[in-house]
Amino acid sequence: IEAPKYPKDINQAMATDGQKIFEATCAKCHGTYGADGKYPNLLIPESIIQTDSALFTANYSNPQFVEWFNKSWFTTGDHPAKLVPYRGYIAPPLDGVWVTAPYLHNGSVPNLEALLNSKIRPKYWQRSFSNPSYNFEIPGWNYEEKSAPGNNEVYNTTLKGFSNEGHYFGDKLSDKERKAVIEYLKTL
Repeated sequence: IEAPKYPKDINQAMATDGQKIFEATCAKCHGTYGADGKYPNLLIPESIIQTDSALFTANYSNPQFVEWFNKSWFTTGDHPAKLVPYRGYIAPPLDGVWVTAPYLHNGSVPNLEALLNSKIRPKYWQRSFSNPSYNFEIPGWNYEEKSAPGNNEVYNTTLKGFSNEGHYFGDKLSDKERKAVIEYLKTL
């Protein structure tokens, strides 16, 4: 399946710089893209990724689900799967990542900029469900930051399973480098 093409203009010079930064800092986990692209299918331990552990912990508390999965149709065909509980997550491929917000495995980060800069991640945020609006410049949802948890349409990152912590790898990049990486991600 081919990822959707980014519908706006891409700054190609910036994207080229971003590709170099991506390949030096992100490709080990998320792979390389293009004609000779390779996806590593790499499982990142909790101690490294540091994201919310509720999902992978659930696999340990539900051995019946693991058993069911490993006896199901998922284990058949050309690319059979097997569920083996592990304390961590597999880094996903990033084809079309510009259009897959919200980010992290639990959807706790509304856009790519906040994914790559943990200091700006909102604690409580809300996007419109009645009039959804996507930000193409900083790929992700247009959202409103809230000062308190609010109703069930406000994403509350203080709840178990909803944390926006972890994946701090972009924090070491400069603002210019982050913008270049985001421009490159629009090309995937």
